[in-house]
Order: sequence, then structure tokens, then C-alpha cells
Amino acid sequence: MTAQTIARPVAAPAFGRFTGLRPLLRKDTTEWMRGRRALIVLVITATFMVLTAANAWITTQIAQSLPPDVVPPELPGSLAPLDNLMVALGSQIFILAAIFAVASLIVRERESGTLAWVASKPVTRDAIWLSKWISAGSILAVTAVLLPLAATTVVVIALYGTFDLVPVLVVAAAAVAAVAFYAALGLAAGTAMPGQPAIVATGFMVFALAPLVVGLIPLPIAPFLPTSILAWGMGAVSGADVGWVTPVAWALWTSGLVVLAIVRMRRIEL
Repeated sequence: MTAQTIARPVAAPAFGRFTGLRPLLRKDTTEWMRGRRALIVLVITATFMVLTAANAWITTQIAQSLPPDVVPPELPGSLAPLDNLMVALGSQIFILAAIFAVASLIVRERESGTLAWVASKPVTRDAIWLSKWISAGSILAVTAVLLPLAATTVVVIALYGTFDLVPVLVVAAAAVAAVAFYAALGLAAGTAMPGQPAIVATGFMVFALAPLVVGLIPLPIAPFLPTSILAWGMGAVSGADVGWVTPVAWALWTSGLVVLAIVRMRRIEL
């Protein structure tokens, strides 16, 4: 009898939906930490917020130092510590920083071929996109919101006096949520838009048009928009009855955006 060897097909390894997420997170986070992007965001955002918060104090000092016969500039409306901290947060500079910071993350890797190389490894495209969103959102939360807000709080206390820090934590959480949404928006646009300028334009369009749409439509739609999350936090701090519609709407919109981005990520040509 002649022995025969029967070749059996080897089953391909099964990939989970988020296979490779952990090493991808390490890679993307390391790139953020080693690059200059995070440092630039921190310096620009912190400087802008500190100067905005200090503007009332600076204007007051200039007015007090003028000679009696000189008409002083218009004085700020409030020198209360928390008011000036809210003015700095109301500038929303951290949102603009997030729009610019994430605009090139996917496009640049697609153009250089890095994204195709990463996708050829034992990782899923779901994990690739989620890794970029989680790493970008986490780094921007620290460099665009938390550290600049901490520096601004110290300056406000030094210039205007002490105040209750609990409201700061509430608004900080709302600002981090806003950054997470715009990071998701930019990365989602990166799966569909042809280049960085188009992605930045998409972020600016949402950032600028949302208040315009709210003003034009004679219906109370603002609480149902994810872009209202920062205003919700500032309203909660001021004592307004803001309810929980906006946080729920933010969670639903952001989750839907993440799902759409992942679906698109699976289909793009690398």
C-alpha cells in the first residue's frame, strides 16, 4: 500500500473586530509624545487662554495708570475670578486646536503608504481608526484643555482672587467632551476627504455653522446638537436649568460619527 498524505487547509487566524488596538495605541501615543504637535497645541492654547483671562486685569491696570486728563479705555464688565475663567473657556481655542491637530493624521499616512503598511499587519481597520481617535482625544484632552485650564486657573487666582474649583471641573469635562467630538469629526472626515485643507474646512464648517443654524431655525434645537456641550457645561456652572438632553445628544451623535467613520475606514482604498 502506498501511504498518501492528505493536505488539509489551514484555517486563517480569526481576527476580532478590535484586533491590534493595544499595540496601535502604543504606537500612536508614542508618535504624539515624540512629535511637536502636542507641545505646539499646549503652548498656543495655554498662552491664548491665559491672556484672555488676564485681559480684564490688564485693561484695569492700564486705565488706572493713565493721567487724569486722559480718557481711559472702556473697563471690563466684571473682575470676578470665575467670570474671567469662563471668558477664557468661551474663546473655544482648544476646539480650533483639535480641528487642526487631527486633520493630517489619516491623510498623511495614506499619502506616505504608512496606513497601507499598518493595515497589512495583524490588525483591523476598526482598531486603526479607534486607536487614532483614542490617542488623539486623550492627548488633546491634556494638552488643549486640562493643562491650559490649570495654568489659566492659577493666573486667575493670582490676579482676581480665589473661587470655588468645583465649577471648573464641570466645565473641564464639557470641554474635553467637545474636543473628543471634534477629534472624531476630523478623523471621520479623513476617511472621506481628499486632503488636509478639506478636513480643516469640514471642522470649521461645523464649528461656525452650528451657532448660525441655531439662530436661524425658530426651534429650540441647540440642546440636541453635540456642539452645544461646552455651552451646556458653562450653563450648568452658572446655575441654569440645562437638563441632561445635551450630554445624551452628544453621546449619541459622537457614537454615530464613530460608527460611520469605522464603516468608511473599512472601505477606503489604501
